[in-house]
Formats: sequence, structure tokens, C-alpha cells
Amino acid sequence: MSNTGFIDIYKERIHQAIDYISEHLSEEIPLEKLATVACFSPFHFHRIFSAVLGETPRDYIERSRMEKAAKLICLQQNIAIANIASACGFSSASSFSRTFKKHYGIAPTLYLQKHKEEHHTLNGQQLVTKSQSRLRDFSLVEIKRLPAFHVAYSQTIESYATGIPKAWNRLFQLLQPRGLISNDATLLGIPYNNPGITPREKCRYRACITVPQEVVLPRGDVKTADLKEAVYAVYHFKGTREDVWEAYAFFYGEWLMQSGYLPDEKPLIEFYPLSLMSDCSQNDLTYDIAIPVVPIGSY
Repeated sequence: MSNTGFIDIYKERIHQAIDYISEHLSEEIPLEKLATVACFSPFHFHRIFSAVLGETPRDYIERSRMEKAAKLICLQQNIAIANIASACGFSSASSFSRTFKKHYGIAPTLYLQKHKEEHHTLNGQQLVTKSQSRLRDFSLVEIKRLPAFHVAYSQTIESYATGIPKAWNRLFQLLQPRGLISNDATLLGIPYNNPGITPREKCRYRACITVPQEVVLPRGDVKTADLKEAVYAVYHFKGTREDVWEAYAFFYGEWLMQSGYLPDEKPLIEFYPLSLMSDCSQNDLTYDIAIPVVPIGSY
């Protein structure tokens, strides 16, 4: 095996730990558990994790919890601080607030106010984005129950600008020679982080494509996973790459807050046309942005 192959094994194991952290942020996450997930001893795991990601497991967990908290504060503006603390793995609101202020430099309540001032204007009871354009069309959004998907995926942790094309190229290069990309396949992208909150070079992204259920890839640069059936708000986007940020601002900042729904814990999904396979750099885009949602009052 080449040196590159050995490096990939280490990265794959660290990504397994990252996936575990992402799914258990509301719980205690012992170092020993992460080491077991990554198939390393605790002694070696800490050093390998830090070398691969440039931050310790503890720092990564704390940053991930703070980013989740910032997202909850911005998207569920009436949620109690105690509930945010619990959802982010803190035993008390006071310890959460101290950690949040240490991370962002301001208290959670002031963070929300700053977010409102930067992204929204309050007009009576209606929260309206400052942007006024063709993208602000409520008819472009519909509520849909999406089926479960069995996917092959490639994951990157770096700037979306470089990581997204890298993930897709890696996925296509491995699956196409094996004949695993059918004409009716569905292409999905999962951006786990908001680059307005997460440092750009630490954004996690999965490029996914549906494959037959019998296809199982447990190891390597490309693996398989199952996405569960769920209810999503689906925004049918059509525009240029420059329009994407504005579309997200409308979807989250205006439509969602007037919809009667709250974002669910699962990550959002972007659904792309198969033409993406022939040109990952195309500027004119038509795709769906799907936010998992639950009716207000469900929790």
C-alpha cells in the first residue's frame, strides 16, 4: 500500500469520529468513546485527531456545539437559553452562556440581536430580508415528505470552494468505472456547516449519489449510508452562483420564520441535476434546497 493509502486510512478513521460527534452533540462525548469509534487507543487518538484537523477533540467538540447553538439562536428565536444549552450538551444555562461568550465574544441574547441587525429588518410582525428580488417568491417553496435514500458519499472538511468539487470528482471517479451511476440516480449534497458561523476551512460537506440497496462500501474515500425518510421544506432554486447566498437568506430569514415550521435537527440537503456530473463548475444553477422541518409546537 502507498503512503497515500495509509494517510487515507487515518483520515477515514478520524472522519468516523467526526460523524459520531455530529450525531451526539446533545450528549456527553468521552474521549475514550471517540477513540473506540476511530479504532485507536485514547493515547494515540488525541494526537492523531489533533494532527489531522489542527484542533484537539475537546476544541472541536466545543466549536461544534457553539456553532449548533448559534444556528439554533438565529433560526428559533423564541427558544429558551436553557433548551439551547441542553440541545448542545450543557448541564446548565449558565455554563453554556459562559462558553458561548468565550467563543463569540458576546452573550447569546446579544448574538441574536446582532444577527437581526445584520440580516433582517423588523416590519410590524413580519421579519423581512433586506434583499428584494425574484428569489423572494413564496411559491418556490413546498412542503414534501421525501423518501429514504441509500447513497454512496465522499466527504471533505475544508473550504466549500475547494472541497465541494473535490468531493464530487472523487465520487464520480470511483463509481463510474464500476457502473454504479444510473440514469435515474439522485445527486445530493449535504453542507453541514454555515460558513458565516464556521471557519471556512473547517466546513464539512458530503457529495452523495443514490446507489442500489445491495451496494455496500464500508471503507475508503467513498462509503455508503442511509438517509431516513423525513418532511422537508423544498425551495426550487434557479439562478447563478452569486444568487445562492441571497436564496438562503430568503429561505431561512423570511420564508421559514413565517411558515409555521421549525428546522429539524437533521442537516439540510441540496438536490442537483445529473448534468452536474459533466460540469461541476457551471455558473447557471437549477436545483432544490431542502430543509428538514417540523410543525411549530412539535418540540
